[in-house]
Amino acid sequence: MLALLLITVPAISQKKSVLKTMTWTTLSKAAKDLASSGADHLMNAEFPQAYTDLVAAVKLDPNFTVALVLLNNLTTGETRKSYAKRAQKSAANKTAGEKLFASLTDEKKTQADRQEIWAKLHTMFPDGQMIGDFYVQSRETPEERFTAAQDYIKKFPKQPAMYNTIAYYYMLDKKDNAMAKQNLDKYISLYPKGRNPYDSMGEFYLNTGDTANARKYYNISLEKYPFSNSSVNAIQKMADDKKKAEMK
Repeated sequence: MLALLLITVPAISQKKSVLKTMTWTTLSKAAKDLASSGADHLMNAEFPQAYTDLVAAVKLDPNFTVALVLLNNLTTGETRKSYAKRAQKSAANKTAGEKLFASLTDEKKTQADRQEIWAKLHTMFPDGQMIGDFYVQSRETPEERFTAAQDYIKKFPKQPAMYNTIAYYYMLDKKDNAMAKQNLDKYISLYPKGRNPYDSMGEFYLNTGDTANARKYYNISLEKYPFSNSSVNAIQKMADDKKKAEMK
């Protein structure tokens, strides 16, 4: 149906839409692919995998601003300061968007400053999925995050991470377990190979008192990624709680 419609539309009326996304300046396609994978892992709260991909990206391109900023976000102490310095220096000859993005690493910036920067980036690059995700996370109140998350899902309905964000809002803030479960099911369907969807579903069942299903999903999470500390810790806590209950 769509193909037929395109054929019948006069050529003069066809306009190619231009996506407004931030430039990721790098001389290495492999580095860009790794950074993109790292950003996806970061949005899905898969931090060790994100770190591995981003470190590999920076090895290929030591002046890759976007990757350096994301690594700054994943590290602490002197390592974090080092990535901040490198990110700001690397952005000197980059695009205005990359310079603004690198400014997030400035230690002197307050939380309010960073919220404003994310808002500016979101306005500049409304089609950027990563920027849109972090914009949602940076909103000040749960209600603001919820509204922004709804807008994000309307714009990017096949981007999995936001279903996780909104599921937690339903679970923890609205206490609406039905909607939380619905969004987590969607999350799993869109990102079946990830480990975080199953970890999140495990937490959902743990919060609702269904330890059998919680254990099931935490174990699936570990099948996907054996080093998931949150899944390991949750399973251990359930085992410890069971022992305590049996000793009473």
